[in-house]
Amino acid sequence: MKIQSCIKIGLTLAALTASISASAQAPQQPQGWMWGFGVSASQDVYAGFDNRIVPIPIIGYAGEKLRVYGPFVSYQMFQREGLTIDAQLVPIFAGYEESDSFIFEGMEDRDFSFAAGISATYNTQSWTYSLSTNADMLGKYDGFQATARIGKQFRVNGFLIEPSVGLSFQDSNYVDYYYGVRPEEVTAFRGLYEGSSATNTELRVAVSTGKFLGGMTRVDVGATFFDSSISDSPLTDDDTALSATLVYSRMF
Repeated sequence: MKIQSCIKIGLTLAALTASISASAQAPQQPQGWMWGFGVSASQDVYAGFDNRIVPIPIIGYAGEKLRVYGPFVSYQMFQREGLTIDAQLVPIFAGYEESDSFIFEGMEDRDFSFAAGISATYNTQSWTYSLSTNADMLGKYDGFQATARIGKQFRVNGFLIEPSVGLSFQDSNYVDYYYGVRPEEVTAFRGLYEGSSATNTELRVAVSTGKFLGGMTRVDVGATFFDSSISDSPLTDDDTALSATLVYSRMF
């Protein structure tokens, strides 16, 4: 499977994680195994990357503290008065293979990885504030990421509408690994590039409901505005990427 397809899988599974995590605040949230399916469509800022629509089956588990959604794993360490702190294991769906685009010809593949970290979420009066950070576990990019997000929930006739805005920090090791060009990879049309740290802006609107087919349905539409340290890379040709996911899940 190409890296680009893996990225789409990650987006869909991330949407499922957000959907179930949001509903987990309910006092009688069901526990056990769940199944579902999703459809994800998104753009990428890498030059020559095609937009793709990928259907994906999903399976997961929700326990009292442990939650597993595909490759996403979290364990609740603390919860009190609206504050939840989780330990997390997350896949890093980034990177590419040489065959993914003409721009990567003659370059070494950049691999996806797994990262471990921690997240803190605070819910109060329909507002959600979240912070998370994680670091590479497999020695692929040897860096870390951090995200801060603010969201507002509106409940309308059985639908939960959640607009949010976030900032995503990626350190220089991450940016250089995935967007940099090494000396041995320089060509006439691809110059040397050493990436520096980036802070990207994310806007998102999600709508979820339990009205359909006895499960949870979530639609998530978003836009990411990339830092100039990414958009200035000779591997990219844009500074904005749009994405949309549709996810349905229910308990077995």
